[in-house]
Amino acid sequence: MKNPNDYNYSGLCRTTQKGGFMLKKHMSKLLITLLLIFPLFATVGSQVASAADLTRVHFEFRWNSPYDESYRQAKQTKSGYGLKSNTVNIPWYTATAWGHSYKAGRTGNVDVSHGHHYNVHRNRSYNMYNRLVEDYGTGNAAYISATSYSNGHAYGYWHADH
Repeated sequence: MKNPNDYNYSGLCRTTQKGGFMLKKHMSKLLITLLLIFPLFATVGSQVASAADLTRVHFEFRWNSPYDESYRQAKQTKSGYGLKSNTVNIPWYTATAWGHSYKAGRTGNVDVSHGHHYNVHRNRSYNMYNRLVEDYGTGNAAYISATSYSNGHAYGYWHADH
């Protein structure tokens, strides 16, 4: 007669059953480790993907190259462009609202400020007049054109839909 301590009811040897248990234990540790490490790689990828912050603006000016532009953002509402200047190491620079639309023809770039220009100084906020949505519809690219004949730079934030 068989000893009940050597075999279980399924007919497997207890040592085989113990080895299977150890394998399951190691596999569960491996699975837990992978599940803990995977989010680290996922967050690294998301940080790289969001590295281009379109709201941050940096203008660089030189006396022989006085023009610079912001990143472009999609314009959805009839509101003004919001511009907040932080660091400006020149007395001031001139900012104008521009847009890009295939409806404008030729290059698509169009001055939508209707003559409104802003002398931008350090640590001030501006609500820039524009008619991009009214003249060309929603979803067009909005941007700010900046000019200064000084050698310097300016930092700040801007939003197409202020």
